[in-house]
Amino acid sequence: MKLFESTARLILRFKSVFKTQLVTQPIQTVCFFSNTALGDTIFNTPVFRVFRQNFPHVRTVALLNPSTASLFKTDPNIDEILLYDGKKGGFLCALFALKKIKPDIVFILHSNEPEATPLAVLSGAKCVFKLPNAGSKFSPFHSNEPEPYGDERYVVLNRLEQLKFVGIESRDTRLNLYLRDEDFARVDEMLKKDGKRKFIGFQMGASTVSRQWFWQRWRELAELILAHTDAVIVLTGSPAERAMTAQLDEELRSAHVIDAAGKFSLREAAALIARLDVLVTPDTGPLHVAAALKTPTIGLFAVASPVNSNPDFDENIHKFIKKPRTCSPCVGKNCKFQECMLQIGADEVWEMLKEMI
Repeated sequence: MKLFESTARLILRFKSVFKTQLVTQPIQTVCFFSNTALGDTIFNTPVFRVFRQNFPHVRTVALLNPSTASLFKTDPNIDEILLYDGKKGGFLCALFALKKIKPDIVFILHSNEPEATPLAVLSGAKCVFKLPNAGSKFSPFHSNEPEPYGDERYVVLNRLEQLKFVGIESRDTRLNLYLRDEDFARVDEMLKKDGKRKFIGFQMGASTVSRQWFWQRWRELAELILAHTDAVIVLTGSPAERAMTAQLDEELRSAHVIDAAGKFSLREAAALIARLDVLVTPDTGPLHVAAALKTPTIGLFAVASPVNSNPDFDENIHKFIKKPRTCSPCVGKNCKFQECMLQIGADEVWEMLKEMI
């Protein structure tokens, strides 16, 4: 990694971008870098939409991660998708693809260094914008002046702020996903919804252990739901999360539990979330999928902050429970035993859930 970074910075010394806080020249093509996790790309959907509303005739290209790109292929605010997994091995292929589209501007919305800035600059873009970039070794190669993080707020506002460099001021944070009828076919066949029962989703997994609720708590909540309602519990998640969902399904042994984790494509998994009456979830990608599809949610937070991650729109249907961190110093994503999440009891979630179903 250090060799790649050193080489990239050496090459960039012979390249330059236009320094400006406001682009006034005509724009033909822009590229948005958003090739990290699922949730972070969903956070950028308002940027795509707001830019298109203000520049309807400018070609918009998104550089996305291959693992999640399919979910955004029907976004009407994106004209073309390029793929890059963020690894050094795919750097040159991504660079050649970028050079073909000849972007006037690259917005680095969420893409990891040391690849992101070199990729943007070497693409030939006239302007490269990134926020925040204060203290970054790559800030000299950005068109904008170095800026630090501001006050804590919904992360989408930070993404939208980059549009100020093309004269757009917006606080329209609503997330969007655009599904098709075919995405729902297998989901509807599994659920067989008749309008009489509620379908409650459990998203047990999270991107890091530090954000996960404890398995026993999920079981306690499931037992409360099964004892007091005729609702169906739907276990959502990726193939990697099948171990925990399968264990819960096996122990509950109820016809009112459906283990759907890992059984659908990414677009179908989003359609499944769209069909739920409520999703209980830690701070992870499916929370933001649900928000984009207007599915009510109960977010579980301790190490993560709901100010940053819980939707700041439709607040009447996007509830959350937040507990304080229990360890000092908090090691955040490196935590392997998330004691702070133990503070969230099944009874507390159940009381909130009853009001929503």
